[in-house]
Amino acid sequence: MAIPLKTARLELRSIRESDLSAFTQIVGNPRVAMPAGFQPVHNEFEARFLMRQTLGQRWIWGITRQAEDQIIGTVGLYGRTGHDGALVHGERDIGYMLNENFWGHGYMPEAVMAVLTYGFDQGLQAVWGSYFSDNERSARIFERFGFQFDHEIQHSATDFFAPGKTERFFRLTPNDFALHQ
Repeated sequence: MAIPLKTARLELRSIRESDLSAFTQIVGNPRVAMPAGFQPVHNEFEARFLMRQTLGQRWIWGITRQAEDQIIGTVGLYGRTGHDGALVHGERDIGYMLNENFWGHGYMPEAVMAVLTYGFDQGLQAVWGSYFSDNERSARIFERFGFQFDHEIQHSATDFFAPGKTERFFRLTPNDFALHQ
């Protein structure tokens, strides 16, 4: 279970089975799913499959507005795998998505700040992340918190999730994060 985190306007908590309807609305929207790196779901059955991968996870949170218990998004620090396929100790990958109805209110930067602070307080040595080059919202978040560019890849034209897209990869250390507070 994720440790609950609180910000000025948000509460971050573990994702629950009762979140299925709100989760389906988020992951069923192509404008949310595609930038997050997956195909949108078509129904609650498919959404349940995705959601079950998050249930009970220590490093994945549902984002709710205070005094409302309905999730409006998710944010997580996912296990990072190295070139050999093994988990990299002390490093995580950040991933997030937000219901489109709540874009433009500063909720995601607020949630990301809480999760990064928590992660570095827990001893993480680095947080990695990536976004497609046309995702200006994620670019602003990465810039705001001090993520440093590492490399980029060009997905092939036949790639299932991101045909022909450029994906940019970034790394954030505790020192870089502290400089951007």
